[in-house]
Amino acid sequence: MQTDRYGQSVSTADPDAAAAYFDAIDAFLALDDDALDGFGRAVEKDPGLAVAHLGLGLSLAADGRDGEAREAFAAAVRLRRDHPDRLTAREARQIDLITAPPGYLAAYTEHLERHPGDMLVLGFAAGLLSGRRIAAGTGRDAVLILAARPGEAFPDDWALAGICSLELEEAWQFAAAEAAAQRSLRDRPDNRAACHGYVHVLHETGRITQAESFLDDWFHTRPARSPLQTHLRWHHALVALEADDTEAGLRRYHAALDPRVSGRRTTLVDSAAVLWRLHIDGHGDLPWAPVAELARAQLRGPRAALFDVHAALALAAVDRAALGTLRDAWRAETARPNRDVVLAVLDGVAAHGEGRYDEAARHIGGVLSAVSLVGGSRLQQDIVVDTLCDALARSGEPGRAADILEDRKLRRRSRRDERWIDALRRRAAAEGR
Repeated sequence: MQTDRYGQSVSTADPDAAAAYFDAIDAFLALDDDALDGFGRAVEKDPGLAVAHLGLGLSLAADGRDGEAREAFAAAVRLRRDHPDRLTAREARQIDLITAPPGYLAAYTEHLERHPGDMLVLGFAAGLLSGRRIAAGTGRDAVLILAARPGEAFPDDWALAGICSLELEEAWQFAAAEAAAQRSLRDRPDNRAACHGYVHVLHETGRITQAESFLDDWFHTRPARSPLQTHLRWHHALVALEADDTEAGLRRYHAALDPRVSGRRTTLVDSAAVLWRLHIDGHGDLPWAPVAELARAQLRGPRAALFDVHAALALAAVDRAALGTLRDAWRAETARPNRDVVLAVLDGVAAHGEGRYDEAARHIGGVLSAVSLVGGSRLQQDIVVDTLCDALARSGEPGRAADILEDRKLRRRSRRDERWIDALRRRAAAEGR
């Protein structure tokens, strides 16, 4: 057996397979597409290395290749079943936790208590459990809970710091999030997870000029091969819109977010969010058609709140019949704890798209306090708040819209919000409201 940098045994006698696997783990944790090639090399060197098939499945899923991912996961499960004596107990449990995720946090906590260096499990859980707990209305603290024991065992680990940086930011711990991101980037300068957490901190603390400079440098000096690449480009476009530079925002959209040039898993969410902001800001003739195609494809898949809300934005612009189908699908999701909130947002977006702004405001306003159940980060959820404020302004309540944006200022300093509030206050004064 070979041993990784956390002191964990990996069930292969082939040093080349082990080296490829260890490099692939690090690349996966850094959100680097090289993970896909690395796990593939490990499987080629040792086809019986079950955890390499598992990592390959995760990388294929991150690349949007779901059918191939299922095949890789099936291979890992088959090897775990047919050759149990070859795997360590940690590897066997790792395969179970990732291919058949339990519905409770304790299963992951127990595993990481025993194996605090199993960052693959922590990295997987960071996405899975955050989404589950958000949808259930129980907060985003799951990953920080899971990271407690690994943090004690490996306090200076770049991968752990990168995973935690965004979760710390979403927990309002901006200084700790920034420190974690910077520590991670010092030891792994291409870690997109840490880059993502750091950019969120800059957004939330109003340091837009610094975010612009950081991202400009990032895209000029880091390779583009990452499942997070399109999403980081979304942040770059948002920075331009914050600075009231619509031309730069659209240029960045067409260069990296337009579905005709980006095939990443996050493309639907990222592209729809930029175009809807531009729509709210009064820009017409926007390139909705390619985004609507992604939205229609989303209809054919399983329901996912964040993706479906962004699909609704595109469909409200160009395909109201398909939006009706999406709303019907969510009405049928009676077992989901976030169903009523998501449905209210979808109904509000549909009403907004049809010009029924008072109804849009009523639907979304009724669930404003529960907008976190849509999922994603606060910055992503802001698109729902923006839609509400636009609907209020268009239905004769600009003062109320300004009040909501003023409340958001307590959380995040935003140049775009400042401009919007000024315009709404002037309008309210002119209308005597």
